[in-house]
Amino acid sequence: TRPPSTKGFTMKKRLAVLALVLLPLAAGAQAPIPRFPSAGGITVSGYGAVRVAVKTVQFTAQARGVVDEASALAALRAAGVEDPVLGPNGARMSSGSQVLVRGTIRAVTHAKMDRIGDAAAAYVVAHPGTSVDNVVFFPRLDDCAQSEQTARAAALADARRKADAIASIADVSIDGVATVNENGGCPNAPEPGYGGPGLNFDIGTLTATIVVNEYVTFAISPGTASTRRRTL
Repeated sequence: TRPPSTKGFTMKKRLAVLALVLLPLAAGAQAPIPRFPSAGGITVSGYGAVRVAVKTVQFTAQARGVVDEASALAALRAAGVEDPVLGPNGARMSSGSQVLVRGTIRAVTHAKMDRIGDAAAAYVVAHPGTSVDNVVFFPRLDDCAQSEQTARAAALADARRKADAIASIADVSIDGVATVNENGGCPNAPEPGYGGPGLNFDIGTLTATIVVNEYVTFAISPGTASTRRRTL
């Protein structure tokens, strides 16, 4: 009898070895190619401020007690208040009531503002039972939008300066602005043209400061521009 043939066994062995060799290659071909993780961004804040001279202010105060409208308005005009208003026309305030007193001061100076205080004090002395308090001066900013834009540009430039410094240390490149959030600027005034809460009015210097804060996220990509040039 002939010895058993080893041809079939040898062929099966070769196929098994070939399968073991190809298996890692096939698995490697199906695995995802490693990539640099997608870059996020750099988020920074920027600050910008513009100080402007105030030429016109609105005067407001609370008056209480029995006040005659005609004499009160005459006192305001004598003190340099333009277009004074004291409650509804023809009204008389009874004891314990209060009404908003307001008017405009143009070409404002400290002397004009002092005259208003002196006139209020003199009126109270001449009319017992009356009082004037809660005196507030609101600046009128006819060019607020232009000053706001200047402050905005300064805030964005400040944010970009900070982002560039961070990008240099982190070895990334800034590709552009992704998001911007802003606060500050010209406040929502009770009347058009007048500053409201949040506007920094310095009575000592008769100036107002428009402040803009920008919170900016800059899109980035891996490596600085110089680094990418070296790797190409």
